[in-house]
Amino acid sequence: MSKTRFDKKEVFPGEKLAVIEEFSDGEGTYEADGQVRSAELGDVKLNQRERAVEVDKRTRELNLPVEGTEVVAETGSVTRRDARVDIFMVAGKRAEPTWTGVLHASDVAREYSRDLEMALRNGDVIKAKIVNTKNRLIQLSMAGPEYGVVYAYCSRCGNLLEWQKGRLACAKCNRVERRQMARTYGKEELV
Repeated sequence: MSKTRFDKKEVFPGEKLAVIEEFSDGEGTYEADGQVRSAELGDVKLNQRERAVEVDKRTRELNLPVEGTEVVAETGSVTRRDARVDIFMVAGKRAEPTWTGVLHASDVAREYSRDLEMALRNGDVIKAKIVNTKNRLIQLSMAGPEYGVVYAYCSRCGNLLEWQKGRLACAKCNRVERRQMARTYGKEELV
């Protein structure tokens, strides 16, 4: 076995690391035609106990929005029929940069389907589910009790609305407002 192969710290995907008779393929590697090759851009390390070659990935994992994934987003423009939102959390992880999504009036609770402006307002933070990603458009749905507004702001003074005795109320100006709320209103962790 040549030591110079493992002296190289950084390897690229597809780069030959060893033959299968010397070492087996470990995490971040694969075996092809009797050769162990790198599957990742990263640093080579030998696992002597397992007699395997491994590659520690240097690049970060992509956090892409896919159908069926839960997201947390801030609402931008809201009209009667649809709303544009900035998705900043995908599957519980921070998404950087943010993604833009669309929420249609047909994808909210039935009582709010005639006027989306009653279900959510500009600046509200919502929890939703991705239902469609075709044509580079991320379509969301707030159907179901676990989805809806998780933080709402008073449309008069901008203060955070609190859940008090079955209603959303502003502690600053005493305004009472209505939204399609998620079960986790006021408790959602925004990492």
